[in-house]
Amino acid sequence: ACGALAAAAASSLLPLLLPQAGRDGIPDALLAATAAGHVKVALALVELCPLATPPPLEPDGAASASAQVLQAFWRRCYEEAVESAPSAEQLAAEKEAAAARLHGGGRAAGGGGGVQLTRAVSDSHYPRGPLLILWGSQTGTAESFGKVLAEEARQRGFDARSLDLEEYAPERLAEEDEAPVVFLMATHGEGEPTDNAVPFYSFVEAERMGTNLKSLRFAAFALGNKQYQHYCAMGKWVDAKVSALGAERICPLGIGDDDDDLDGDFERWRETLWAALCPGGGGGGGGGGG
Repeated sequence: ACGALAAAAASSLLPLLLPQAGRDGIPDALLAATAAGHVKVALALVELCPLATPPPLEPDGAASASAQVLQAFWRRCYEEAVESAPSAEQLAAEKEAAAARLHGGGRAAGGGGGVQLTRAVSDSHYPRGPLLILWGSQTGTAESFGKVLAEEARQRGFDARSLDLEEYAPERLAEEDEAPVVFLMATHGEGEPTDNAVPFYSFVEAERMGTNLKSLRFAAFALGNKQYQHYCAMGKWVDAKVSALGAERICPLGIGDDDDDLDGDFERWRETLWAALCPGGGGGGGGGGG
């Protein structure tokens, strides 16, 4: 294909050059660009003009002057395409990178792991590396807790990212060998996952995750209300499931009771989390609710 500049140049020239058709119905612009050796501009004209197609040779093998020029042009285009075609390895790498961007995953620069940093950062700015926060939220409380946790994490030297669980590809969890993962899980209805956590829950329950989470380090905080029978069911579920699949628990499961002091429960659990992730560091901060 042609470069963006060549395409733009050809596009701007077409209104002036295409009204006049050349020999054999071929636009003069294409013939001129081809004869002058401007292959990329000619390619752009071919893409932008449906009339710009090579005429067939006569049955006896004879060809008009314009056909000869175009046949030479096509040969040159083919040779350049072969020379510039990406290798199979390059195509595979580009496909993997595109999939990672689409799913909010990918590998951090300079190492393994599934979390994709949202910007280039220096090791001195975030010396503790990436940290991924995944939240399942129905009314927004777990989401707001994720923002609080991400801000505190950045203050402690992590390049933290808070992400809606629905936007995360579950199969990438096995690749998170660099970023600790923190789950903030609310429970909906009678022990059910929140709407945005259903895809993740279904993926794990269908045993599609496998058992290879041995490189993962995780922590979980459960949001619930003790007035309900299945109190904090989803937080307890993710803590037990991920651990059973081989992941290493960073700190004990946190339990938050919306019927009592949910913000206080979350604050106390964060102190435990930071003590485990940042030995010698501090803890604290508030949280949202609703």
